[in-house]
Amino acid sequence: MAMGTDPRTHEITMLIKSEWVLLTDEDIRHGLKHRENFLDRLRHRHNLGLDDAQEQLRRFEEKNPSLQFEKS
Repeated sequence: MAMGTDPRTHEITMLIKSEWVLLTDEDIRHGLKHRENFLDRLRHRHNLGLDDAQEQLRRFEEKNPSLQFEKS
């Protein structure tokens, strides 16, 4: 999902921040463009291992099927 082209940008950002409070707007903007970037930023900000970050993102996408991160 290209962040700049989605009219729900603010809503999407708030939804993600409600799940991962330590992510910045920049983390989210870059992360929505590239799944791997999002996982790296999620791991860094929340001090998670790769498996934990991937599982959290998978569960988040299941709860929010209209919000899928672009896969690299």
